[in-house]
Amino acid sequence: MKEDKIFNNRFNTGDLEYEVFGAIKLAIDGEGNDIYEEYIENRIQEDIYQIFLHSPYHEEYLKNRKVSKNAVAEIYYYFDDRLPGREDISAINRFTNIAEFMGIPYEVLYQELAPTYKEKILRELDSKYHVFKKKRIKRLF
Repeated sequence: MKEDKIFNNRFNTGDLEYEVFGAIKLAIDGEGNDIYEEYIENRIQEDIYQIFLHSPYHEEYLKNRKVSKNAVAEIYYYFDDRLPGREDISAINRFTNIAEFMGIPYEVLYQELAPTYKEKILRELDSKYHVFKKKRIKRLF
């Protein structure tokens, strides 16, 4: 690429430069936000909405998304099992997006989950923020 000396613009003269891609590069917008993370969030929300449209909960919670405490865990398991691309969606993202979509407080949902789901979330939090070390936790359950 050549640069215009007056405006400091780069323009293509037909000579192509090639870049070797060794690692995955993430696109960052002008404000420092990760565009890939926004894309994943939007995709998760769209997937949850599509699952909701075809779920047995659609009619019951279409107008009123007030979920009874007894059905909280059942609804979470239903959505979690049906989310596509589960390997690239973290446990924390699944948890927060399902809770927000159905209007369930995080504390209520977390209390009602089975220990295996809780453990996934806690292990992920530990790998990102070292929660166990800070709180001196050696065993989960």
